[in-house]
Amino acid sequence: MRVIAINGYKSFIGKNFVRKYKKKYKIIHYKKNINNYKNFNLFIKKNNFDFFIHFASLSRHNCEKNKILCQKTNFEAVKKIIKNLNTLKKKPLFIFISSSYVYESSKNKLRENSKVNPTTLYGSLKLRCENYIMNKYKNYCILRLFNIYGKDQPSTFFIPDIIEKIKKKKLIELNKSIRDYIHVNDVIKIIDFVVKNNVNSILNVGSGKSTSLNFLLNKISKKLKIKPILKINKKQDKFVASIQKLRKIGYLNKINEKIFNF
Repeated sequence: MRVIAINGYKSFIGKNFVRKYKKKYKIIHYKKNINNYKNFNLFIKKNNFDFFIHFASLSRHNCEKNKILCQKTNFEAVKKIIKNLNTLKKKPLFIFISSSYVYESSKNKLRENSKVNPTTLYGSLKLRCENYIMNKYKNYCILRLFNIYGKDQPSTFFIPDIIEKIKKKKLIELNKSIRDYIHVNDVIKIIDFVVKNNVNSILNVGSGKSTSLNFLLNKISKKLKIKPILKINKKQDKFVASIQKLRKIGYLNKINEKIFNF
């Protein structure tokens, strides 16, 4: 049985991954603060593992609220993890959960070699982590996740936030942006594929499908049978994944077969 060490086991993706694959893999949880260098060093010396999945990070919302903590948690902690993993004779595959927000908005689907130009602190730190990992550690897989949704998602994410505002009849300020939504179940299946095939690469993790925020809001409001209070501004950007590379390396599962079944 393959052994996977993870941090961020209480995160949205982490919880779903553990729930789905706890019988398939031996999963070891790093439960202490990821900013504690000494505790992590003791953890990797005590445990033998083939993979390390880095689920832990502050969200975009929390990064904007506490920029100093975001810098420490979303970048400095990753540097310390890589330095520790480099002390091991057997280097585990380090799976880093990155983001589509490292890219620049584009009218075309975003490929892994598309221009990167993050406009948020969250995206900037994800890109800095990617560059550090690629320069300092050989055995890695970087997953650039697009917009995730699913049951019991934290309220700071777009879909649960919209649901709450519609129910409470609060004003929703929306723009004409287009996003790529992927269900958390598809995300964890792709992570499982990476583990099973020991993939060493940078990969987009999305559906490859364009969804306007307005379309999504209308779909939610129809399901709730409540008309939203809406204000639309002119801002428009587009972040949609090309998943050709993912398909090329052999991931053939359908993605978002039941789209927006929340």
